[in-house]
Amino acid sequence: MTDQSMTGGSQTGLRVEVVDTITAFNDLRPAWDALQAQDPESTVFLSWEWLAKAFADNPFRWSVLVAWSGEVPDRALCILPLKYRVHWSRSRREFQTQLEAGGRLLWSEYTGFLCHPSFEAQGLQAIADKLRLLPWVNLSLRYVAQPRRAEVFANAMKARGAAVRFRDYMINGGETNNLLCPQVTLPADFDTYLAKQVSANRRQKFRRFQRKRLQSGELQITIADEASLTKDLDDLFDLWMQKWGPEKGEESARKVARNFRDVLEAAHDLDKLYLPVLRQGEQMLGALGHVVDPTREAVHFIVAGRDVSVSDEFLGAALHFHAIQWAIDHGYEVYDFCHGDEPYKFSFGAEAREVAYLDVRRRSDNPELTFDSIGTGAALRRIEEFIRTGKTERAARACAQLADLLD
Repeated sequence: MTDQSMTGGSQTGLRVEVVDTITAFNDLRPAWDALQAQDPESTVFLSWEWLAKAFADNPFRWSVLVAWSGEVPDRALCILPLKYRVHWSRSRREFQTQLEAGGRLLWSEYTGFLCHPSFEAQGLQAIADKLRLLPWVNLSLRYVAQPRRAEVFANAMKARGAAVRFRDYMINGGETNNLLCPQVTLPADFDTYLAKQVSANRRQKFRRFQRKRLQSGELQITIADEASLTKDLDDLFDLWMQKWGPEKGEESARKVARNFRDVLEAAHDLDKLYLPVLRQGEQMLGALGHVVDPTREAVHFIVAGRDVSVSDEFLGAALHFHAIQWAIDHGYEVYDFCHGDEPYKFSFGAEAREVAYLDVRRRSDNPELTFDSIGTGAALRRIEEFIRTGKTERAARACAQLADLLD
């Protein structure tokens, strides 16, 4: 298993450290926070506190690569959080380590690199140097919020012998590009936003809804708080399941709902949750879950629930207008609809921002560069499954591979 003692130099002269224990990760916080404060392309999903939530419940499934300056005092210049997955290759008859972005352990909307802007290229190249020495077969970085950095890193990996490609990611039968993220740039006041960034027809519908249904008291918008949060989340995901359960299948939909709920609960624990609820009396008609980022002045829309039995399709739009007004009133500069270029998002004045999906494959037949021993526990559980299901030859082959690692 790797640990914080695994350091090494690179062609850039930077020292690169692999951190994969909570103790070492905790010790890293001051340097991490200092680097993030200097990085204009960081997001809340790359913050130490957000990833601490992701890593704490997933031991031996993550690591962090840190490129240090080597100066006195030593400074972190580039950070790449990683997630580990143990894969059994049927063709090679061996366990393999697959790497992903570390934030995906908590279903982060955005991933990527933290970089000091003055040492970006050196830091990314140093991380590439280190990765070349570590055991893995595939590195998949989806939703990298810094496409230019992804390009620099891709070229560095390609120069070190890896096969690199940028992938598309279409969903909904090819109708939605999930690598386009519509975002609304927010002005100083809500009236300016409505006048300049929303069509006249859309603006009139909102004003009519506001006057006839909200100001009349027929409907109310409340904000989830400590006392109401559990019930509000229960009701939100009940509504979400009503819509998506039949389409995705009950089991699959519940898994996705659980992932969304984990994100919102993590945001609440970090005081970064904004969850407006539209009600008629005691009945929830709709709700929106957001992760807010006061430091970078962004509000990220994560998930919506709406009562599909109510015919008024403007309910969801009214909630988004409310959330946008709240964001403007609280000094935020961006309202982010996150993944997917669904047409409705652009009716709020959003413009698409592209994120990257980078796939890197190692060209090597060296068994020492195939499987990282950090995944030994997961591999042993797979062997137990092989034995239980009668796949004894596969189990024997896997045991031999793990034994060779200890020689």
